[in-house]
Amino acid sequence: MVVSYLILAGLWLVYFGLHSFLALAKVKKQVQGWLGQSYRYYRLGYNIIAVITLIPILLYNSIISSEPLVADVRVRDMLQLFGLVLASYGVIVIHLSFKQFSKREFLGVPTPAANQVEPLQTDGVLRYVRHPLYAGTILIALGLWCFSPTIANLVTALAWIAYILIGIQLEEKKLLKLYGNEYQTYRQQVPMLIPRLRSR
Repeated sequence: MVVSYLILAGLWLVYFGLHSFLALAKVKKQVQGWLGQSYRYYRLGYNIIAVITLIPILLYNSIISSEPLVADVRVRDMLQLFGLVLASYGVIVIHLSFKQFSKREFLGVPTPAANQVEPLQTDGVLRYVRHPLYAGTILIALGLWCFSPTIANLVTALAWIAYILIGIQLEEKKLLKLYGNEYQTYRQQVPMLIPRLRSR
């Protein structure tokens, strides 16, 4: 079974590697030269590829999932309840996030203003955390592992969390370059993923 978990970890590494490669500015610029006007559909194609390549990894994860790591039934029941709470809260955070972002732009559906730089968003849930979409995804990943605490699900959850934390660092650099001092001030005032319990 150890080999199966290593394969799973390798699959996630390849998946996230492809995901990151297709998001590189150099790659986008090269593809834009090839596609011309059709480049406006690049993000849509990017999202479709991400979903299509995600499905077989999740299926493999479910196939190799073994007995839960937690043997005590009462503890497992409490973990499942806690997992449902975490995942539900993660879904709520992601839902609130989409109120601040364009769903069409996120999905990659072309819009007339697609190439325009939008003002820095700091309203709604963005007043509490800088990366609510990532925070919600982490909560869902942790929640799903708590609901079904197998080694395979742990590998998947850790892979997602590690990739998100790396992705945040890259996105922060991009946002600093795009918004400059405005984002620097925002970054100093608002936490990255975990909201403060009380305002200063």
